[in-house]
Amino acid sequence: MLDDVREILNSPDRLPLIVEKRRNAIKSFYEADDARLLWLNEPRSEELTDLMKAAEKEGLRPEDYPYEVLTEATQALDGSLSADEIAWTELLYTGHFLDFANDLRAGRVSPRVLYPDAYMPYNSIDAQDALDRLEASDDLTDFVLTWQPQDDTYRRLKGHLQHLHNIKAGGGFTYLEPGEDLVAGVSDPRIPALRQRLVEDELLAGSPDGDLFDKRLAFAVAQAQHRYGLPHSGQADAALIRALNIPVERRIEQVSNAMERIRWIPNEYSRLQLFINKGENRFVFLENGRVIREGQAFANCPDRNFATTATTIEAVTFHPTWQVSWEFFGKELLPRLKKDPKEVEAAGYYLRRSGAEVPLDALPWDQASLKDLRRAPNREEYALFLPSSDENPLGDYAYRLRREERVSLFDLEEAPEDDTYCNPYLPKTAFGIVDGMDILEHIIEPRVFPAEGLPNRIARRDTITFPARGGLMAVVSHQSVWVQRQGIIRFGNDPYLEDARLTAALSGRPKP
Repeated sequence: MLDDVREILNSPDRLPLIVEKRRNAIKSFYEADDARLLWLNEPRSEELTDLMKAAEKEGLRPEDYPYEVLTEATQALDGSLSADEIAWTELLYTGHFLDFANDLRAGRVSPRVLYPDAYMPYNSIDAQDALDRLEASDDLTDFVLTWQPQDDTYRRLKGHLQHLHNIKAGGGFTYLEPGEDLVAGVSDPRIPALRQRLVEDELLAGSPDGDLFDKRLAFAVAQAQHRYGLPHSGQADAALIRALNIPVERRIEQVSNAMERIRWIPNEYSRLQLFINKGENRFVFLENGRVIREGQAFANCPDRNFATTATTIEAVTFHPTWQVSWEFFGKELLPRLKKDPKEVEAAGYYLRRSGAEVPLDALPWDQASLKDLRRAPNREEYALFLPSSDENPLGDYAYRLRREERVSLFDLEEAPEDDTYCNPYLPKTAFGIVDGMDILEHIIEPRVFPAEGLPNRIARRDTITFPARGGLMAVVSHQSVWVQRQGIIRFGNDPYLEDARLTAALSGRPKP
C-alpha cells in the first residue's frame, strides 16, 4: 500500500488541491526509508475526525473541516475498492490533517485579508515537520499539545474557552434582571441569580444561597468589574449587569478571535515581545508568553489607526530627533517662518537639503504657500528636524524598529483625559506608551544598560541610542480579551469593529 501511495505522488498528473498544494512535503515524508502509513488501519484516523468535530475547543470551526467525508472514505475501505482508491484515502487524510495543523498553528486567515496595509510576517507551517511530529506522537491529543502555539497566554485562553463551551452546553449564562443597584448589606430576590452568574464566571465558589448581599459577594462583584473593565465599586450596578448579560456565544467569539491573532505570530517571534493591544489602550511585555510588565499605550488617532504589525525592536533612543511631517511644516511652521525664521530656528528646528544643513532665514518663506510645498517636485530633497524639546511630540524616548514606516512607538507623558490621543502630524501607525520607563530595563541590551540608571541618564538631556535585546519583537494588534500579569483574564470592548471584521473573514462573509 505504501508503494501505491508513492506511485500516486510520483504521477505526472496534477492531484486534487488538498494534496497538490503540499505535494513536495508529503512526497518527501512517504518516500523516506523508514516511512509508513499514518492513517489506514490506525486509531489516529478516528482521532482526527473526532478532533475536527470538536474543533471549537481549539478556537476553530468544525464546519471548516470535512470530517464526514473522511469518515465515509474510511467506511468505504470495507468494500471493493481498488488499490489506488485505498491509497488515495491515506493521502486524503494526510492533506486534511495538514490543513487542520496549519489552522491550529498559523491561523485560518492572513492579517492582510483584513488589513491590506498590515505588516505581519507570514506565518506558515513546515508540513513535513508536522507529519514527522504526528508519527512520533502517541496520539492526536499529544500532537496538539506540542504543535499549538507554545504560549502561556494562549494556553490560558484555551482553558477559559473550554469553560465557556461547558457553560454554553448547559444552556448559557444565567440571565440577570435589570433593576436597582445592588449594594453590600441589602437583600434582594435577584441576588441568588447574581451569585449563580458569578459562580459561572468562577469568581465565586459554592452554590447560590440566600438573598443577602454579603462581603463575600461584594468581593466577587469587584472581581467581575475588574474582569470586564469597569470601575471597582463592589456594587452590582447597571454597567456590570449589562456585561454579565452578554451572551456566552459572544464571549466564545472574543476568546476564539484572540487565539487566532496569537497564531498569526510565528513561534520564533514570541520569546520576547512588547505587545500593544490597540483596542484597550494597553501594553504587556511578555517572555515566553508570560506577562512581565503591563501598562497603558494609546493608538494615535485610533479611528483610523489600522496597524496590525510584528517587527523587530532594534534600539531605544533617548531624546529622539523628530523629522517634521510636511503637514506640520505647512500648517504650523510656515506661518511662523513667514513671520520670523530666526524664532523658529531658536526653537531648535533645522533644515537639511540633500544632506546639508541650510539656515532657515536663507529661504524666501514669504513667497511660499502650503500648496507650493505640497506640489514642489524636489520636496524629497528637503527634511526639517526638531531635536528634543517641548515642541517635540516624541517625548523622552522612542523605539527604533526594523520597519519604522509600519509602526512608531514613542513616549507619551500622560494618558489623555478622554482616553483618545490624536496628533495628526504623527504617523497614523504611531502609538504612545505611558509610564513605559519600567519596561525599558527589559528592552535595552543588559550589557550596555546605563550604570547610573535610566532616570539619571535621561536627565542628561543628550540624544543617545541603546541597542535592544536580541530577538525582541514589537507586536501591535487588537484583542478584546487578554491575560494580565497575575493570570487574570480580562474582557474588553470592540469599539472599531475589529472583532467583527475578523469574525466575518473567518466565516467567509463580506467584512463590515
